[in-house]
Amino acid sequence: MDDTSWREGEDPAGDGRERREPAGRYRTAEEWEEWLRPERPQGAEAGRRSSRSRAARRRRSSAGATLLAMLLGFFLAGLLDAPNLRKDVEALPYGASRTLRLALLSPMTGLSRLVRADAVSAGLAAALGRGEERHHARAEVGGRGKKPLWPRAITARKPLRLYIAGDSMDQVFGSSLVNLATATGLVKARNDYRVSSGLSRPDYFDWPQRLVDKIVDFRPDAAVALFGANDAQNVLYEGRVLKVGTRAWQEVYARRVGEAMDILAENGRRVYWVGQPIMKDAGYRRRIAMMNHIYAAEAGRRPGVTFVSTWRALAGEDGSYAEYLEDEDGRQVLMRAPDGIHLTRAGGDRMAAIVLDVIRRDWGMVPAASAPAP
Repeated sequence: MDDTSWREGEDPAGDGRERREPAGRYRTAEEWEEWLRPERPQGAEAGRRSSRSRAARRRRSSAGATLLAMLLGFFLAGLLDAPNLRKDVEALPYGASRTLRLALLSPMTGLSRLVRADAVSAGLAAALGRGEERHHARAEVGGRGKKPLWPRAITARKPLRLYIAGDSMDQVFGSSLVNLATATGLVKARNDYRVSSGLSRPDYFDWPQRLVDKIVDFRPDAAVALFGANDAQNVLYEGRVLKVGTRAWQEVYARRVGEAMDILAENGRRVYWVGQPIMKDAGYRRRIAMMNHIYAAEAGRRPGVTFVSTWRALAGEDGSYAEYLEDEDGRQVLMRAPDGIHLTRAGGDRMAAIVLDVIRRDWGMVPAASAPAP
């Protein structure tokens, strides 16, 4: 016989359905609630599931808080770095892409100025030694009334102080020139290059001011310049964008080249303006050749400024672009980087040797290895 009987009040839920319960057992309101919801876990299992549920909620909450903190961190970092981001975008060639990026960045830079985050960023940079350096005036370069720097005797005790400046092409070339020149025992050289810079965009990097500062600080007897790798682009002049290669562009670029030459040549300083080597891409090669003609023409107008061509020295026997060239031992050596623009160490050494030979002849220097014994 079934040991289950029916209790009075067969419809405890009030939904018209019979509810069966073991006889002899009376339920509290809480027990009824548990019993009427059989899907709800009971006892120890309920506790375990409840604990797991709370742990899952805590994990979700923790993950959400972490994500929120990360997003807030990125936002604050963006505010602090907004001036630098804008400067990088401004360095892009003039065109629709640059205009669009500046427009997208404008709200962030505006908010950065509003909350003074740009001032905080500048303060941090200054504290880390990366702030704006103190600039010298152009008048400090001349040293008028002083004895001209050239000619003079170059000795190991009074070496030639040589300043080298340029864009990314100068990174390898300049270091090669420093090494070769220093090895003579007659030169104290310093290289100063800036990647992605040039003379056509003073709004991005002010090379004339940079030259003034370095000449005043280093006091060189001679200077070597290698520019142009980044200059074949449109320029902004008096509110107009001048297309690269046009007559107006060439006139503006020639003036900027001439200004740099004049700064370097102050007080009789000898200047060696190095032409860019042949390039792989045909269109880029034509623009580089055009700028080399400007360098040669501007140098020819200024006493003490010498244009040093490197085009043929880095070209193949037929005058075309060549990645490999023969060294002094007749071996084929890689001279150019895969981008068809920059130099390998061997290419830098070859260009530097050409320039150093011109400097030696100009200053009457005798290589240390062949100097007569005292």
